[in-house]
Amino acid sequence: MLPTHEHVADVQGHAIYRRRPGFEYTPVTLGKIASFLVRRPDGGVAVFAFLYSLLMGLGGPRPDEVRLLDEALHTIEDVLAGGAATTGHDQTYERHGDRWVPVDAPRWWIPTTP
Repeated sequence: MLPTHEHVADVQGHAIYRRRPGFEYTPVTLGKIASFLVRRPDGGVAVFAFLYSLLMGLGGPRPDEVRLLDEALHTIEDVLAGGAATTGHDQTYERHGDRWVPVDAPRWWIPTTP
């Protein structure tokens, strides 16, 4: 696996790796992004990316990134349980309220697969 990623879980034969350090500031979007690589049992790789807005912390407590990363990992686990992690397609999510919502081709993500 890439040296920038750490192994965080194994689920149904899939190895999940998170890019260090977790959420990273992205000035163009006023958000922070965390990305994960999932090595499938067949050797293929699925990509997952999660963005939350920095505006979430205005006027209140800062977002708990440890909790958000844990919820992102659970989201990936749910996708794997449903058999929907595909090689060659990035799966992207945005934080809306209290949950991760899938989004197609968001402007904040440059696809990693052709």
